[in-house]
Amino acid sequence: MLEGVSVPVAGPSVIFPRGYLWLAPLWSAVALGYIAFSRWPAWFRANLAAALLIGLVTLVITLASLRFHAFSVDRGGVRLGLPSSTKRRGRKRRTVRYLPWQQIERVRITRRIGGVRVEFLLGENATLAVRGYRPNPVLAVIHRVLLLVIPFWYLTRPTGLTLPLDGPTRYRVVLRDTSVEELRQSLRTLAPPQVVIAVMVRRRSSVSSSARAALPG
Repeated sequence: MLEGVSVPVAGPSVIFPRGYLWLAPLWSAVALGYIAFSRWPAWFRANLAAALLIGLVTLVITLASLRFHAFSVDRGGVRLGLPSSTKRRGRKRRTVRYLPWQQIERVRITRRIGGVRVEFLLGENATLAVRGYRPNPVLAVIHRVLLLVIPFWYLTRPTGLTLPLDGPTRYRVVLRDTSVEELRQSLRTLAPPQVVIAVMVRRRSSVSSSARAALPG
């Protein structure tokens, strides 16, 4: 009988705060602006700009190809985050978010290129610890500024994987080495009957190309 599932997590959300990677295009844009208005020869500026863009594309592709053992599910609930054996620096980066099934109302599974995206929607009875504490807006702005000017400040911030999204409150994770049907069957076996397991299917529509239908598991 299936007792638990562990699937690799794709992307940099396991080790970086949410939105952190947008700093790379931002600083690249600043550098490109400096190059464009400099007095260097045109051929030299073109070479610098090309090298900068190639480096940025390489960075994005490399980060997108990352995978970590940071997702597991059993009959008790869902665990998101790096294992306790990790040696990565930063106490908050080693935080594991545990979501008991009793506090999950619905699971949405969507096919992604090269993987599967899963969203765990919390129920009304979810505790504040699971829903996540909302930071003071002023402190949030201060942290964003610090991340902008001190890139290594991310070591003090929680990762995007362990922070919930709003509207509705949910946790999102992109997985590798599994299919939609395999994951649906595994979650349906482990989750209580009252938790809805829905597969989101993209349908073509003359009204909207992003219309979706949920197929409950």
